Amino acid sequence: MCIAIPMKVSEVLSPTEALVERNGMTREVDTSFSDDEVAAGDHVLVFRNTVLRTIDAEEAEQVERALVCVESAMRTDEASGVDDAFGDIIANTGRLPEHLQKLVGRKQS
Repeated sequence: MCIAIPMKVSEVLSPTEALVERNGMTREVDTSFSDDEVAAGDHVLVFRNTVLRTIDAEEAEQVERALVCVESAMRTDEASGVDDAFGDIIANTGRLPEHLQKLVGRKQS
């Protein structure tokens, strides 16, 4: 499983590089993959030291809650706050994502 980590841009080093931080740890990342121009203070999703996209503070917090929940479950076999951490998934259980709903009933070539 691949997981993008929410991080906050602390400094833009160049048009394709930035410093980001999470939980007191700082790292340099590549911003060239993202369609959005990043600025200090932006929240971004990072995978393998590459910014995938910018996100708002609410989505960053939602992803962070889910990661904390999963980390807790991995350490203790119990996770508190599952309903809060994964509320978006629970609310949509049994429903395909919108982009897949459009394909239902259509013959694929």
